[in-house]
Amino acid sequence: AQLCSDETFVRRVYLDVLGALPTIQEADQFLADKAADKRKQLIDDLLSRPEFALFWAQKWGDLLRVSRKQIGLNSVFKYSQWIQSAVASNMPYDQFARDILTVSGSTITSPAGNFYRTSGDTLDAMESTAQLFLGTRIQCAKCHNHPFERWTQNNYYGLASFFNRVERRRTDQPEEIILWTRSDGEVHHPADGRVMKPWVPVSGELDVTAQADRRIALAEWLTTAENPYFARVEVNRIWAQVMGRGIV
Repeated sequence: AQLCSDETFVRRVYLDVLGALPTIQEADQFLADKAADKRKQLIDDLLSRPEFALFWAQKWGDLLRVSRKQIGLNSVFKYSQWIQSAVASNMPYDQFARDILTVSGSTITSPAGNFYRTSGDTLDAMESTAQLFLGTRIQCAKCHNHPFERWTQNNYYGLASFFNRVERRRTDQPEEIILWTRSDGEVHHPADGRVMKPWVPVSGELDVTAQADRRIALAEWLTTAENPYFARVEVNRIWAQVMGRGIV
């Protein structure tokens, strides 16, 4: 950023942070400013604007499949508002992921629960989680070991076991489901019927107590330093948005 002219900088930073060009008055005001730290001041100002939360929440909305067709108009509004609030309040990324993955209760009062409406069953929830927070499409391992990656069928169904106990129940309220987790229920390997224990990359099988919510165990592992994917994936995603191409 220090190598580009002020004219280029002001246009680019508005596009990257707000998704819109500056007005003529905003550009002229910046160019006339003689302060040595005016670029830092402009960035701080833009990050505090509501347009920043709207712009970057829309990017997460695309990733989380916030779609009127899938969850309905009212749910789109509530879910979008929740994401915008997370961005505006600078919610830590690990908390953002935990709130989505471990949510329980009504999707009306807990809009993050709409993740489990767009992910309608065990396998869909697992595949969405792997793509969002591990940066990998693991679908190919559903029927056979992945031909191009190191993922195996064992890995696929081991990850699925974190979501197998999630229950969804519709209510008489439109667009509402109640989410909770059972204390029983296992995923069986389709080839030989084995019970698949909860498994994560690098760390392998996790020791989860029988009555525990397995999603919490997954979220705790997902957001620790033991997981090499979590931060790397989001850094790459942000880099791609700002630079036009990801590091990977």
